Amino acid sequence: MEELGKLPATLFSPTKMIYIAYVVLLGMKILPSQSFMMFVGVSFAFWIAEIFHNDYLRIRLNRKAEKN
Repeated sequence: MEELGKLPATLFSPTKMIYIAYVVLLGMKILPSQSFMMFVGVSFAFWIAEIFHNDYLRIRLNRKAEKN
C-alpha cells in the first residue's frame, strides 16, 4: 500500500512537470517557434536534470531525512 503513495512522486517529478509544461506551451504556440534541434537540445537538458534529480538529489535527501 505504501508503494501506491509513492507512485505520484515517481511519475511526476518536478523536472517532468516542467518539461510537460514546456511541451504544452510549445504546442500551444505560446513560446516562440523553435527549430527541431533546439527542441532536442532542451529535451536532452531536461533528461539530464531528471537523472540528476532522481539518482542524486532524491537519494541524498532520503539519507539526510533518515539521519534526522
